[in-house]
Amino acid sequence: MITENDLDLIENRLEDKFATKEELQQMKSDLFDKLDSILKEILATRQEKTVMAGQISNHEDRITVLETAKAA
Repeated sequence: MITENDLDLIENRLEDKFATKEELQQMKSDLFDKLDSILKEILATRQEKTVMAGQISNHEDRITVLETAKAA
C-alpha cells in the first residue's frame, strides 16, 4: 500500500524532473526577448546594407563622370 510519505516522495521527484507552467512561460519570455534583440540587429544590418549600396552606386557614378571627363 502506498503511504502519504511515498506520495510526497513521488511528487518531489516529479517536481525535480518537470518544469512548471510558470517556468516554461518564463523560458518562453526569455527566448522571445533574445529573439527580439537578434531580429533588431538583423533589421539594422539590412538597413545599413541598403544605405551602403546607395552610397556605392553614387560613388561609381561620380567616378565614371570623372574618368570620362579626364579621358576627353
